[in-house]
Amino acid sequence: MPSQLKKKPVKARARAPAGKRQVLIIMDQDVIKSVKVAAVEDDIKMSHAVEKAVRDWLSKRKRERAASKAV
Repeated sequence: MPSQLKKKPVKARARAPAGKRQVLIIMDQDVIKSVKVAAVEDDIKMSHAVEKAVRDWLSKRKRERAASKAV
């Protein structure tokens, strides 16, 4: 009788909170380290710091594009 292969337990991934999705980004390791340190210093999650930076960038980009179209 062939031996039964034992299945390895599959680790469940942490689920993102409602309304959020996980994304993989590749950044310079020094930037990642600096963001992690700053997030710890400010007692916030790294994901919150990165999300705020992206939202700020998008807002600035939107204003700049609107200003360039107005000219």
